[in-house]
Amino acid sequence: MWRVFKAYLLYTWGGLHRYFGNLNNIPHEHERAVHYFTRAYNLNPAMHQARFARAVILWREMERVEEALADFDALLQQDSTYAPALLNRALVYQQIGKYEEALADLQTYLALPPGDQFRDVAQRLEPLLRDLTHDANTRL
Repeated sequence: MWRVFKAYLLYTWGGLHRYFGNLNNIPHEHERAVHYFTRAYNLNPAMHQARFARAVILWREMERVEEALADFDALLQQDSTYAPALLNRALVYQQIGKYEEALADLQTYLALPPGDQFRDVAQRLEPLLRDLTHDANTRL
């Protein structure tokens, strides 16, 4: 029980560092957030949101795409239906030009039961990715 509580506190502390890093544009705060998210996840591996938060900050704020993808991959190996990881990995793949992988993740995400506020974004993005994939394949 104590491990779960301590992991939650570390996760919360990481969130505060991320907030202050974003608010004041301080990269060191982002590094601290990654540190605390990592500690929270290591203390309680069932706390997927800590590893997910680390992946998101690595990708969005720190532009460390490969590390973020590794985290998303690990989360999806544990639970292939973890919707936040599927959607965000699709967005990372789209950003780096891996449109087929992005489309596959997005379609898997959309096949899941509706349950979050980003479904409409995913539904609008899918045809665009389909077109990009089709265009890339016709140029080959």
